[in-house]
Amino acid sequence: MMKRNFFIFCGTLVLCVGGLGGSLRFAAAAQGGSVQNDVKAAPTPTPNYPLASLRREFKNGLPFPAGEKLEYEVRFSRFPIYATVGVITFEYLGPTTGEQATPINGLPITFQPVASDPFFRFRASAISKGILVAIAGVDVTDKFDTLVDTQDFSTRLSFKEIKEGKKHFAQATLFDRAQAEVRFTAKDLNRSDTPPREVTVPRQDGMLDLLSAIYFVRLQKLKEGQLIRFPVGYDGERFTFDILVGKHEKLKTECGNVKTIKIEPKLFGPGQLFSRSGEMTMWLSDDSKQVPLRAVAKTSSGTVTAKLLNFKKNCQLIDPEEKKK
Repeated sequence: MMKRNFFIFCGTLVLCVGGLGGSLRFAAAAQGGSVQNDVKAAPTPTPNYPLASLRREFKNGLPFPAGEKLEYEVRFSRFPIYATVGVITFEYLGPTTGEQATPINGLPITFQPVASDPFFRFRASAISKGILVAIAGVDVTDKFDTLVDTQDFSTRLSFKEIKEGKKHFAQATLFDRAQAEVRFTAKDLNRSDTPPREVTVPRQDGMLDLLSAIYFVRLQKLKEGQLIRFPVGYDGERFTFDILVGKHEKLKTECGNVKTIKIEPKLFGPGQLFSRSGEMTMWLSDDSKQVPLRAVAKTSSGTVTAKLLNFKKNCQLIDPEEKKK
C-alpha cells in the first residue's frame, strides 16, 4: 500500500507531474496489456463557478526566470506512519528551439519542427527516499521533459522515463496539431525485443500534459471564486482539469508569514484523474511568480504533503510584498 500511495499522490501533489502511478497503467500496455482509448466514467460535475479567461500569450516571456528550480519534500501520514517518501523537482529550462527536440531512448515518433521554432522547455524528476527505500524497498527515479509552444502555451511534445523498482520504461507523447490527435508511445526498456505500444486520442485546442499544466496555472490571473478549466492529455486518456481559486491567506513558513493564494484542483472522483474520492489544496505565493509553496492531498488511504524545500535556503525566491501587475 505504501508503494501505491507514493505513486498516486506524487503525481497529484504539485498539480500532477504524474507518471508515478498512472504511468503504471500505460506500462502494462507496453508489456502486452491493453489500454482503452479515451474510455472512462463521466466526470463528477463541478459546482457552477464563473470560468476564468485563460492567458495563453506571453510575448514578453514568463514571469519566472529561466533556470528556476523548485524542490519539494513529499511526506506521507497515516497513523502510525509519518514519514518522508520522496523529493520532486521542477525546472524551467528557458526558451529553446525545434532543433533541440530530440527523442529519448529511440522511441519511434515523428516530430519535425522548423529548427528555429521557439518553445518553452520544462523538466521534472521524482526520487524516492526515506521510509519508501529503507522499509518498503521501493527505489524510484522518474524523469520528465516537456516542450510547450510559445504562441499559445500548448504542449507539443513530452517525454518521461520511469524507473520504479524493476520497472523501467519510456513514454513519448506527441500532440499533433495537423492530425488533431495525441499519440502516446510507450516502450518497456527491460524488453528490447518487444515493440512499442501506441494509443491515440483526439487532441483539443490548447491541450497540455501534466508537467506543463503546473506552469500553466501559475501563469493565470487567479481571482477568488473563479474556475480555471483546460484540457489535459495523459497516459492514453483525455481529461478536463478544473482548478477552483480560493481565498488569499497567509502561510507560515521558515521565512515568516507569506501572502498566498489557495487553489483547489478537482482531480478526484469518477471520470477524474484519480477515480477514488479525495481532496487537494495548494498554496501559491501571492506575487507575479505564483510559486507553489505547499500542497496537501487527502484520501481514505492517508495524507500526503509536498513542501517547498529550497524556499528556506532562498527566502527571496518570492517577494511577499510584491504587487501583481
